[in-house]
Order: sequence, then structure tokens, then C-alpha cells
Amino acid sequence: MNLLSLIDQLAGAAASEQPTARRSALSQLARTAAATLPLALGAVAQPAVAQRAGTQLDALLLLLQVEWLQDEFYGRALGTPTLVPAAIQPDLTLIREQQRQHIARLEAIVAASGGAVPARPRYDFTGTRGGTQAAAFADVFSNTDTMLAVAQVLEDLSVRAYLGQVSLLTSNDDLLTLATRGVTVEGRHSAHLRLLRRQRGTDVKPWVSATDNGGPVPSATAPVYAGEDRVRQLVTATREVDLSTITPLLPFSPAITEAERRAAVTEAIDEPLTATAVQAVVALFTA
Repeated sequence: MNLLSLIDQLAGAAASEQPTARRSALSQLARTAAATLPLALGAVAQPAVAQRAGTQLDALLLLLQVEWLQDEFYGRALGTPTLVPAAIQPDLTLIREQQRQHIARLEAIVAASGGAVPARPRYDFTGTRGGTQAAAFADVFSNTDTMLAVAQVLEDLSVRAYLGQVSLLTSNDDLLTLATRGVTVEGRHSAHLRLLRRQRGTDVKPWVSATDNGGPVPSATAPVYAGEDRVRQLVTATREVDLSTITPLLPFSPAITEAERRAAVTEAIDEPLTATAVQAVVALFTA
């Protein structure tokens, strides 16, 4: 990742806020929805989209695949009796509403640019790929903890998918705004789901960490977290720096170990995921 370039691109995104209790965090999600609503409803002119392979149209269609996946997942979860506890139904409902705002905006841009919006695929959230392999999440819609774990994986995937497509959208301010706000919203979704899981006793940090150990089912979910252990980052187009070796302006008190320093660096930066890697994860949940 070109660190300085990405920081510059994300400069207009919503500022992060301190971790809060669930009710306050839910209100943060609502404020995020309000911030993205003009984009979702097409309040700005639909930007023209380049339709060459590997450029803007491909990026938008990839993000649409991820958003469809999440929308379908939350729809099924909320429609399954007794699966979602009453206390967190508003949380998942709001998250789904925001996914649907993203979908409306993405579909509108693709259509307005003359692109074809494909039909949604059929989904299989057990991970059997339509019964062709053993289930990775057999109880996803009968066990609340499994459902929340898969929801977190999908949100973590979405963050990395948006980051991976930012570079293709930088030539269009509206599309870049869409992508950077998407990163912010999906990141908050992920953090909120991690909070919900912590409240149910799961030992998980509010952000992606090595302690995730490849996700809830590493054999299936490890690709979502592959590469998140990087400590070397591009600071120019050709120069990488190991951020874990940089001397801090102020000493840590108490002092931290080298392993803790490296862990802090990897947790500080979400890595982009390539289109190929994103499509492979989406395929895991496609029948």
C-alpha cells in the first residue's frame, strides 16, 4: 500500500471517534448513514464511468458484488426467527439499511454510465458452494454467535475491497468520495459487530488484529485477513519503510516489546485486497 497516497485520499473521510457503549455506537452508525445519504440517493450528478477492463466500471461492479452479499446476509439473518436477539435487531437493521443505500448508489452510477447491472447470484452462507464441499458455517442461521462472526468477516472483507479499488477511482471526485466514505462506513460496521461479539464473550479486538487468527474458521476465512501482518509500507511510489523500526517521538511508558510494536503497526493499517482475492471470498458464499 502507498501509505501517504492513501492518507491523502482518505483525508475527507469522517473522523474516527472513541469507542463507546453499544447504544452510543449505534447512534454513530446512524450519523454515518446521514452523512452518506446524499450519495446513496443520488443527490449529486451521476459521474461518468470509464468502461475499460480493470478500471472504474470493474471497480464499481466488484463493490456491488460485496454489497449484495452483505445485504442478502443481513436480510436472511433478520428474517430468521429467534436468531437475532431483540436487543441487537436495531443494530443489524441499521447496518443493512446502509448497505442498501450503497447498493442504490452503485447501481445508479453503473446504469447511468451505460453499464449493465448483472443479476444477483444465488447465495449459500454455509460455505458449501451449493453443496459441492463441506460446510464451513453449518449453523450460520441457527447460532447467533456464528452469524455475528460471519457478519464480521463480510464487513472486514468489504473494508479491504473498498481500499483495493480506491486507486481506480481517484480520477473522479464523486467516485473517490463514494469509495472513501464506503471505507469509513464499512469500518464502523466491522467495529460495531466486533463490539457485539465482545459483549457476548468473544475475545476479539475492535479492529483487525493478529489475534483474529485468520477469522472464525481459518480454513475458509483466512483469505479475508491475508497480508494484514505487513509492517513495510510504501511511503513513495518506490520506497518502502518498516514502520515498526521508526523511533517514536515520545517513549512508550511502560516500554513495549518488539513483538508488541510490530503488532501495533499491523493493527494501525488496513491493507487493500485485490479484486481476484475479493472475488474468491465472494465465491465461497455463492451457490
